Amino acid sequence: MTDKLPEEQSREIINSQLEEKGWTEIKEVNGTGYIEEYQTSSGPVDYILVVDGEILGLVEAKKLDYNSSAAFAQAERYSENIDTSYSFGHKNQYHVPFVFTANGVKVEMKDLREYASSTKRELRGFHRPEALKKMSEKNLQGAFDWLEANPIEETHGFLWDNQKGAIAGVDDHKGIEQGLIEGKRKLLVQMATGTGKTWMAAAEIHRLLKSGLVNRVLFIADRTNLAKQAERAFNNFDAGGGLNLGEIYKVNRVKNGEYPDKAEIVVSTLQSMYSLLENHDEVYIPQDAFDLVITDEVHRSIYGEWKVVLSHFDSYQIGLTATPAEHTLSFFGSRSNWVYKYSYWKAVDDGKVVPYEAYRIQTGITMEGLEYEGEEYDPSQLEREITVPDRNRLIAEEVRKQVEDGEKILVFAINDEHAIQLTEMFNEVYSDKSNEYVRKITYTTDNSEDVLNNFKNEYMEPTIAVTVEMVSTGTDVPPLENIVFARPVKSPILYNQMMGRGTRTCESVDKEKFTIFDCVGVIEYFQDQKHPPFDQYRTVDNEGESETSRVETKDDDDGELVVAEDVTDKLIETKSGYRFQTKDGEELRPDDYISAFEQYIEDNSTRIQAIKILQNRPEDLRRKHLEELNKKLRAEPETFTEARLQKAYSEEMVDLLGFVKHALGVDEFPTTEERVEKAFEVWEKEHKFSENEQKWLDMIRAHFKREKMIKEEDFNDIPFIRKGGWNSAAEAFGGEERLKETLNELNKQVILA
Repeated sequence: MTDKLPEEQSREIINSQLEEKGWTEIKEVNGTGYIEEYQTSSGPVDYILVVDGEILGLVEAKKLDYNSSAAFAQAERYSENIDTSYSFGHKNQYHVPFVFTANGVKVEMKDLREYASSTKRELRGFHRPEALKKMSEKNLQGAFDWLEANPIEETHGFLWDNQKGAIAGVDDHKGIEQGLIEGKRKLLVQMATGTGKTWMAAAEIHRLLKSGLVNRVLFIADRTNLAKQAERAFNNFDAGGGLNLGEIYKVNRVKNGEYPDKAEIVVSTLQSMYSLLENHDEVYIPQDAFDLVITDEVHRSIYGEWKVVLSHFDSYQIGLTATPAEHTLSFFGSRSNWVYKYSYWKAVDDGKVVPYEAYRIQTGITMEGLEYEGEEYDPSQLEREITVPDRNRLIAEEVRKQVEDGEKILVFAINDEHAIQLTEMFNEVYSDKSNEYVRKITYTTDNSEDVLNNFKNEYMEPTIAVTVEMVSTGTDVPPLENIVFARPVKSPILYNQMMGRGTRTCESVDKEKFTIFDCVGVIEYFQDQKHPPFDQYRTVDNEGESETSRVETKDDDDGELVVAEDVTDKLIETKSGYRFQTKDGEELRPDDYISAFEQYIEDNSTRIQAIKILQNRPEDLRRKHLEELNKKLRAEPETFTEARLQKAYSEEMVDLLGFVKHALGVDEFPTTEERVEKAFEVWEKEHKFSENEQKWLDMIRAHFKREKMIKEEDFNDIPFIRKGGWNSAAEAFGGEERLKETLNELNKQVILA
């Protein structure tokens, strides 16, 4: 048993810790090293740290169970009472910039300079002499003065308003730079998926490097494709003066276990940086290697062992996330460090992302399970212990009924075996399409990255991708208009990440919304859990279901999957169909959505100009009135839009004005037959036709009553094909061009009738 006092034991360890970082014991304030028991006017300080003849740090050594607040108070007093030639702090009361407390196990630090963070922070060890020197020479005031003198509107005015808000603050959100000026070292930014987090990060990196506040930046992603995207974005970011960011600062990505120590902007996956820090003894990355660390999707980066990556570096830390969780807020210290919030529904209102609607596909087996060969299987065992091919076929059939051919569809399966079967079923249902129309994209797919890149391109196939988790996060697919949940999800963060694949806008496909096909009751589950989609705040995520990537295997169980080939499933009509999500997290059936809309129109019949005009002077209605009405309807929690009302009322040919008039009792919806007859009556009065043309028009009229519109390919079906199809019709109308003009005009007339 040692007879040394606890503090003496701590000192022995502290001495070795200092020496490991390049500090050697010296006798005088000269050169570089440490001196023990250095005298101040209020007593001896345990250690001073000297660099090039300047005292840059003080260390108070304490026993294991010390009170760090009391120890720092003592260290700060010594900093006030020590004799040096320089002063720090907002009152110039300190004469040494950095103070530390240590007990042999833990090292904590405070920066006493003005404009620095006044809070203590735990380090992984003492700083090297050159690190303290570099920190002491940084001109914090000059950097912050530059940021204030060069507002974001002047340096990066091309950014979206929400991106500029994240940097400079807006309304009650202080933004990143104000947080830094206030001395915060950890800052959390929430921006909805698809609203430009990476571009915002590029602009902030540029500004902070140019100001001199930081010299090296580490950007952490948790997936390789995210890291590649970030590297490209940073290299190509417009830095002004005709230069890209990558032409001013060296941007490099960690790959193949190599650390790019010469790059000013380093991009890495979480896993690669963890491996460098923990598994590569030949690579030394000191805790001062970066003075800014930005973590994309930070809620996934602070679980368990991964947290080492963030806690290793003594730097400013900016966390980016679309879905903050309790553990995220805990890591960032306090809600005041949550410096910017840009929610999904705000982004929808701003036109940065598209809203979504939901379609339930509920089958008997999905809801109740089944009995097969004497065994009872509940719904949770589907695709894990037993599979019913007809159930998966039913899902594919129902999706095709609701989705126009050519729209991109992403299907989430339970595991790789389920993904294989769903791919087969979708291929069967889309048998009239090419072999590339439906593809499986999982970690077991050959050339999966190439297939994924094709899926992301609106002009290339596959059009339908079946995955497990490979496309669940961090993959931008702007043309994606449909997401099929064929797998249950319990993690609210993973759920939102999967939903987030559909939020991006895409002008090339006129994307106005995306549709969630819920085949497993996932929306209802999260409603019961009080987790509406894209909610701003998440409680701690479910244990046991990680949203980080994992190998997609055939099954979680070693047992063989039972295949119930001879079992048929049925769609439960009363439980299936469209559902309308509100911004408050509620789910409305079509009847409830209609009731809410009609109640809104009634309540605002004397308040909204367009509605007042419709009731009294409809001839005075102008475009500006309709634009105001449309804006107000979209702003409601139910997000009333023409497309949603068409689905709720099952009236695809009625426009927004027609729904308002119907709600006011001014006009009733005509039946399809009435609409077609009215259109043909008006149109035929304006044109003259031969007897042969009229026979074709009678068939076309009957087709409109069945299908509401007509296309060229319809002439390949009965009854047209019996009369010779398209070629015969074209001959009757005097050529293809005149027939096409006739059909286009009729389509417009029926819509407008």
